[in-house]
Amino acid sequence: MLIDTHAHISCPQMDSVRDEVLNDLNENSVGLIVCPSYDVQTCLSTLQLVDNNEKVFGALGIHPSDERCFNDEIKNFINKNANNPKIVAIGEIGLDYHYENARPKNQEEVMLIQMEIAKKNNLPVIFHVRDAFDDFFNILKRNNNLIGNGVIHCFSGGVKEAEQALDLGFMISLTGSITYKNNISTQDAVKYIPLSRIMLETDSPYLAPVPHRGKICVPKYVELVCQKVAELKNIDYKEVEEQTTNNALSFFTKMGDKWKK
Repeated sequence: MLIDTHAHISCPQMDSVRDEVLNDLNENSVGLIVCPSYDVQTCLSTLQLVDNNEKVFGALGIHPSDERCFNDEIKNFINKNANNPKIVAIGEIGLDYHYENARPKNQEEVMLIQMEIAKKNNLPVIFHVRDAFDDFFNILKRNNNLIGNGVIHCFSGGVKEAEQALDLGFMISLTGSITYKNNISTQDAVKYIPLSRIMLETDSPYLAPVPHRGKICVPKYVELVCQKVAELKNIDYKEVEEQTTNNALSFFTKMGDKWKK
């Protein structure tokens, strides 16, 4: 069984394929999904989705690009619902400097508040880091009292960034972007990162792997991510499948408590 540890199946872009995705959980090798949130609406829709689907778990959080919506009300909402047995993490949260209107200081503040919620509720954190690795690691060094279990999702760095993440004790989650032929630095990082620290994801509906690039990405494509990791590390597909699944069940402890054999 594979686990897609990051698929936005509660978002509007997945409306046309959501039923198919949920049915696929009983038909192919992808057995469980973690559905993260990124704004107020997806926090609400993720809660509804996980409460109605046994094999879907969720995370609550505000994405750095949506930090303008963060206020005391959403802070209290996330904190209140963090103890839901199907909410297995806080996320996705972090830093994203890709767009010109990014507000780094505001993003930092919102990220740290949500890290406090995670620590208070003993939950791991799903981090989003885009064009902001230097600031991200510096902020965490200044606030190391808040560092708990974390994963950098949709990892886009190279060996240097992977080494820094591993030094913090973080997991690293890989998407279909590692199948893109021009993504050499991240492919080199995959070879460097121990398999015991890797999780797999699709980031659905984004970043569909080759040969589906440009299409809506769905969780069953996580098989192609698994295949690419096996190829890059020159190991057997089954080894990657088993280890990354065990990694996910250990990292998301609420999910692991329910599904570990």
